[in-house]
Amino acid sequence: MNKPLVAESSSRTSSVRCKESLLLLRALQDLQNGRGGIVELLGEPGSGKSRLLTQLTSTARDRGVTTLDGRCYPSEQHDPLHVFTRALNGLMTAERLTALSPDHAALLRSALCARLGGRGDGPAPLQLSQAVHALLSQAADHGLLLVLDDFHWADPQSLELADHLARWTFRAPVLLVLAHRSRQAAPSLLSTLAQGAEQGRVCRLELQPLTLGQAARLLGVRPDTPWLPSVLQESRGNPLYLLAQGDATPLGPGLRTDLLTGRLAPLAAELAVLDPAERLVAESAAVLGDRFSRDELSAVSELPVDETCTVVNTLIQLDIMRPLRCSATQLGFRHPVLRRVLHDQTNRCWRSQAHRRALTVLNRRAASASERAVHIELSTSSYTPGDLETLARAGQETEQSSPYDAVRWLLTALHGLPASEQPEGAAGRLLGLIPPLARALRAANYLADDASLRMQLTQGSALDPGEAHRAAVRLCVIVECLHGRFNEAAELVTAELGTLRKIGADNDLLAQLTIYHGIVCSLRGGDSLPEVAAQALVLARVGGRRTTLAGAMALHALGELSAGRTAQSLASYDAAVRQMDELSNTEMHYYSEYLALLGWCAMALGRPREAESFYERGTGVVRDCSHNALLPVLLSGLAEAQLRQGRLESARRSAVEAADLSGYLGAQQLRALALAQEALCVTYADPPGSSRASALTEQGVHTLRRSFGHWHGAAVLTLGEALLMQGNPDRCVSLLLELGGAELRDLDPAQRPRAFELLTLASLSGATGSTSMWADRTAGAAQVLRLPHNRAYALLSRGHVLTEQGDWDAAVTLYQEAERAFDGAQLRLQRLTARIRAARAASNCSRPELAAELWASAQELAEQWDVLLLARLSPDTPLENSLGRGCHALLPAPIPAVTGLEVLTDREREVARFAGTGRRTREIAEALRLSPRTVEVHLSRIYRKLEIGSRAELARLMAVRISTDART
Repeated sequence: MNKPLVAESSSRTSSVRCKESLLLLRALQDLQNGRGGIVELLGEPGSGKSRLLTQLTSTARDRGVTTLDGRCYPSEQHDPLHVFTRALNGLMTAERLTALSPDHAALLRSALCARLGGRGDGPAPLQLSQAVHALLSQAADHGLLLVLDDFHWADPQSLELADHLARWTFRAPVLLVLAHRSRQAAPSLLSTLAQGAEQGRVCRLELQPLTLGQAARLLGVRPDTPWLPSVLQESRGNPLYLLAQGDATPLGPGLRTDLLTGRLAPLAAELAVLDPAERLVAESAAVLGDRFSRDELSAVSELPVDETCTVVNTLIQLDIMRPLRCSATQLGFRHPVLRRVLHDQTNRCWRSQAHRRALTVLNRRAASASERAVHIELSTSSYTPGDLETLARAGQETEQSSPYDAVRWLLTALHGLPASEQPEGAAGRLLGLIPPLARALRAANYLADDASLRMQLTQGSALDPGEAHRAAVRLCVIVECLHGRFNEAAELVTAELGTLRKIGADNDLLAQLTIYHGIVCSLRGGDSLPEVAAQALVLARVGGRRTTLAGAMALHALGELSAGRTAQSLASYDAAVRQMDELSNTEMHYYSEYLALLGWCAMALGRPREAESFYERGTGVVRDCSHNALLPVLLSGLAEAQLRQGRLESARRSAVEAADLSGYLGAQQLRALALAQEALCVTYADPPGSSRASALTEQGVHTLRRSFGHWHGAAVLTLGEALLMQGNPDRCVSLLLELGGAELRDLDPAQRPRAFELLTLASLSGATGSTSMWADRTAGAAQVLRLPHNRAYALLSRGHVLTEQGDWDAAVTLYQEAERAFDGAQLRLQRLTARIRAARAASNCSRPELAAELWASAQELAEQWDVLLLARLSPDTPLENSLGRGCHALLPAPIPAVTGLEVLTDREREVARFAGTGRRTREIAEALRLSPRTVEVHLSRIYRKLEIGSRAELARLMAVRISTDART
């Protein structure tokens, strides 16, 4: 908030009080016309009374009116009649005193002239008031103006004299103006003035809080200035406090020294007359804050309660403190600026200890975290874990009401908590502070006007404070994307880019924000990514840093891929990999999104092993910064890369952590994707019919919300695959068709071939829909992005069609070709399922030897990769079993009983038949009701008698026997 520096100007202050100024000038005009009177001017401290009086006396002198003025001071309360002695000194000439009656002249000499030397006893108030009345009337030939300012500080004798003067009507043109604070004025004087106002002898003029228009004129700004209403409310319409806020450094920790010696000097002087006990209690109150009780003041000041109460009553009389409305025990300062003046003038060592005592008091009161956070900050520089937790909660409480404080507290907690001993799940709770931090940064205008917070934001990173604004924008964009508000994120980046172009920002900064814009476009979907990516690359090449160039190349590769330009995408990807390899982890610390972007591109290009390396590097870079909001994004990408390589347990662990951290961040789309990845991992890793896999899948489906974007589409696709593998083809189709109908318009083009292949398999497994139609769509999607793994999905789909048509030989060829393509793309799970489908097709086309070989090798791979869903499939499993129809489509045809193995006993032949189908030792033992050890003994004898050395050779031998028996 940029506020103007307002020059010291009494005319400006008085000019905003036009109504009150006109009333005073009207009274002056009446005085010149021969009519005197009394004016009572009252208002809050700093409301502008003295400035109005200065204008009045200046105008009166210019008009030739005799003008007398006096001001009361707290230090003169024990000097009788001092204000009248000073004000009337110019009239106390020998000539004028001689003209008065001897009694009046004697009274004035003894009461006022002698007072100048400090001698004499005070006369009776009534007689003295008559003498003063006579003196003023005698001097009022052309009108006389007597102004007495700050009369609430008047000594008792002056109060009595003024009380008597106010009861008389001046017959001569004499105008008496009394200015005071009503809260501190003597009750007797207030009563007399109130009675005079009722009788029409006294004109009562009370200064009201300034309006918005008056505040604008006072500060020299437009009434529609955005920050003006809040400043006016904070100042409570008081001109002095409004000017002090206009002059003060915005949101600074304390008032400037020149304010304390200039505009706010009257406040400092008012506090200077307090005795030590009063000063101690007032400073204790300043430490406690905006509200406090007598008991709390006693605890902080360490004075006895009775003494504290006595001092508090005095401070209330002095209008330093005031009882709060609607509270019998709570007190507060008359204005926050007064508290700040007191706080800034206290001894720092004492103040630090007092804040710690105040924190103890507030803890007993169960005060809000934001109240306690102030005392934590001001009492120590070494925070305990409890202090940091309180600061974190305070930041969350005040993200909109006090965003600068919220940013400071949240950053302190984020930087401090990881270094302390943390319980399980602490990293997730820290991530939960990121969204409120982003909202506070936006409310604080990305720290454009706070250098200290910019430095704090970039603490521990490779950035300098000058880059804090960009870092704040980056964080806000990331949080908007994590919350699924892609349009809002795009608007934020676009607006910031427009601002930077206007001020002529350097190309590196423009390139970085353009990369963020491209990331938003890629997550949101649409056709704008290629153009944005091209712009980012041009800017990065012209003036970008090495890190920026690497990120722009990765984005360009993704953009070219989304446009169907595969060759250009591969070239940009390879260049980005080379550029990224040249960068150290230290350089990438604050640019982990570029590694996530490169991993995403590698997955889209069918390179999960390379993607895994980028995601692992990214997680390693940000692990030491547990509050990095990109950590769950990197973990989810890592889970996907590991899952596609068949590393199910590693993928599951990554997905579980990503889901937990996404939950803390409120990233529902990303959490849904991570839950879907966990469900698919468990589906493949658990045996058929796993209730755990089913429960996780249902949880993932329940987490889905109607939405759009890359993460949502990936979550739906992953859950669809899990449902299909669990034997729910109809639900798989229903779920996938929510992504834009039969054309899957809302799904990322790079993911469509896989999705269409799942729809083809679901149709083959009994779901409604045409297998041929889905296969054609798979081929069309693969044609758009001509990559080996996409071609493999198209081959799989065409194989499903041939399987449905009974063309088993052609199906085997396509399945095996798809397997080779998947193997080249490092997609192990797809390679494994393609081999099983080839085995099934081979067993149906009278190629039992090939079927057995494929089946045995597939089972070995499934066992090796712990894919129990496929490792424990049995050709004898009926269609209606707990596994369901989805995986039944993967099974080879049943293998008939083996004959011609005369060298084996009946039991050995039974064991050989089961082992040849890929059954594990434990499963054979359960089927034949033997112990696993007995089965192993039988297998050893079988290998010896048949002169073979492995189950794979046994499977091939059994396939030959089956083929021979079939021909005979």
